[in-house]
Amino acid sequence: MKNIYLLLTALFMLYLCAIPVIAQNNRTGGRLFLNETEYKLLKDIDKTSQVAELFQAIKLRVNQRALTPNLTDPSATTEWWHHTSEYLTDAALIYALEPSDKVGSWLRSNVLSIVRRPLADWAGPRFRGYGGGGNMVGGLETAHLTWGVAISLDMVSDLFTLSEQEEIKAALREKGMLPCRRYLEHSDFFHNWNCILFAGMSVAAAVLEEKEYLQYAMNYLPVALDHFQPDGSYGESLQYANYAAYGIMLGHEALIRSNHIGKTTLDPYARLVDWASYAHFYRKPLARWPLANLSRSANFGDCASIFRPSGDLLVHISARAKDELPAQAGMARWLFDSLYFPANEPVPHDLASFGMINDFGFLSVMMLADAAKPISPVQAGYSELKTFSGGDAFLRDVWGGKTILAARIPAEARHASAHLHGDVNSFMLEHNGERLLVDPGHTCYRNITRALDVSAASHNTCTFEVPGTASVPARVLDQRGGINRPMKLMNGKKTGEAPVSIGGKRLLDAHKGTLSVLASDAADLYGAPLQSYARFILLCGSNALFVVDRIESSEPLRTTWNWLLNNRDSNLDYQFSRPSNFSAIRGNAGIKITNYASKKSLDGPMYALVHDAYHILPNQFSEGTPGTGIMMRFKETVPQTNRLVVHTITVDTPSALDSWNSRQEGNAYTLESKDRGEKWVLQIAEDGSLTVSETNSKQNYKIVQDKNQKWCLK
Repeated sequence: MKNIYLLLTALFMLYLCAIPVIAQNNRTGGRLFLNETEYKLLKDIDKTSQVAELFQAIKLRVNQRALTPNLTDPSATTEWWHHTSEYLTDAALIYALEPSDKVGSWLRSNVLSIVRRPLADWAGPRFRGYGGGGNMVGGLETAHLTWGVAISLDMVSDLFTLSEQEEIKAALREKGMLPCRRYLEHSDFFHNWNCILFAGMSVAAAVLEEKEYLQYAMNYLPVALDHFQPDGSYGESLQYANYAAYGIMLGHEALIRSNHIGKTTLDPYARLVDWASYAHFYRKPLARWPLANLSRSANFGDCASIFRPSGDLLVHISARAKDELPAQAGMARWLFDSLYFPANEPVPHDLASFGMINDFGFLSVMMLADAAKPISPVQAGYSELKTFSGGDAFLRDVWGGKTILAARIPAEARHASAHLHGDVNSFMLEHNGERLLVDPGHTCYRNITRALDVSAASHNTCTFEVPGTASVPARVLDQRGGINRPMKLMNGKKTGEAPVSIGGKRLLDAHKGTLSVLASDAADLYGAPLQSYARFILLCGSNALFVVDRIESSEPLRTTWNWLLNNRDSNLDYQFSRPSNFSAIRGNAGIKITNYASKKSLDGPMYALVHDAYHILPNQFSEGTPGTGIMMRFKETVPQTNRLVVHTITVDTPSALDSWNSRQEGNAYTLESKDRGEKWVLQIAEDGSLTVSETNSKQNYKIVQDKNQKWCLK
């Protein structure tokens, strides 16, 4: 009997060994991205709180995705690489807090499927250029896969057997962390990729406790921070500032949570919220999109017009910067509260990073309870006029008022430089919750229309033509692109060379009374024979603008003034009176523009493209179709070397727009509305100085050069 008992015992033990051993999740206190405090808080959260609302919204989208076994659900328009990190981290959070067979099965199978894909798949789509063979250098998709899989392993290791855990760790090392580091070692200039690959490497290193990689990440963090301008703006675009900051945030969180760094600075990238606050216009639905209150923002360069900062980034800043940058921490919370509730609006979450339709995710749920109290721009005392070193400028009549003008001016020396358009001296104009003059935006970078999207001819600025001969065609002067800021090694560590400038001069930004003035010269961005293209923009109260262009060249040029109107939803009603003016109405706002050049024609309407947001694939609903913009152009009919041309612009309700009259008398230009009781007069003196007066309220202003040739408002 004893022998039979021993035999049965042995057989039973063999049977147990044959069953996959599921690792017990004893890391509730050892998780990095859902630590013990966060876990307990979320288990006991007030069901009526904002955190609970966010949690329920994520839970709903996770449960919907879990109905489809594959990583890509029917609602997604992106390829699997481009929503992996969001989908995995959402599911990991929900499973960690409320385990279910449905979500667990979906998450387990998709993590293992990604881990078992060949190395070439971890490099991203074929257009990234890796065809196998040799050492793979990581790309953006590599980083997203790496942190998505690493955070899933960190949060829900109990989903995987011990052998599967080792398989996942090996893939993270060989297919993720190492290629990300290779990229950082090979990268020789400053741009957003560095920040994203830094995140992929850092998150994996923290989860795997790879000390050498964590040390590399700590050394690289100052380089990542140095991608931003000192004021928190960024040399690529607002959208890419958010993307770069999101990468820094993830790497930063990994280092903090793994106890490899203590209290560390969020300066300057936390100051991004100042820029985002000024750039924000309003929220409301948008045709062709799911019914939701979509944000609208100033979208210079490669930026979505429906931009809002990523929710996780805002919550990170609000929670982590409370002591160091309390105003920015409060502003981040104000932006989050203003832009992310109600939390269950049907925004396409598969576009949350590569589609640049930013959303909130797992970190928002985990960290919101520790965020600062909100501080609005009015509470913070933000001024009506603000310029940022990255090149964006903003004029408002008042905060919460009727009119916002966003302009692109020459940047100060850029810390990062890419994704630029030919938009210096261009501006957008919003009135009564309607975008009237707009930026074309951007879409799939591999579209053949990409060159058109970035051209100065598609923006509210000037292009210039050097007349040709019978044998030589005319040459068009378009704005030139930027240059890259190089990296270098110093004492074995990467650092940056001096920030780079692509040219142009800032002349004036000033606000006094009800007048705001912005002036800059963009000639450097076009090159010879253009010598000066100085544009003065004067916002007078809420309804009147003067635009003064001084253009000089060493040989005769023809100037074209481009004006792009918003017909995004086909609701624009426009009229024109050749050759001097046109007007347009949409919603509860209208605009009238008059050009006072001496010899000109008015060309248009031309059916232009206005895009809502980038998509990595072509022919998507966020891509503008012909006619989404209406382009009107004033063209000089005779080449000149020297001219001063004034545009008058009025914005008002449709019923009040016709009450505004524009006229020129010598060197005086008048905008008057008897209904509004306003009469603005611009006078231009022989020495080039400007005088602006509003006769009814007795306001008088002068824009002059001092003895050092510096422009000032008096």
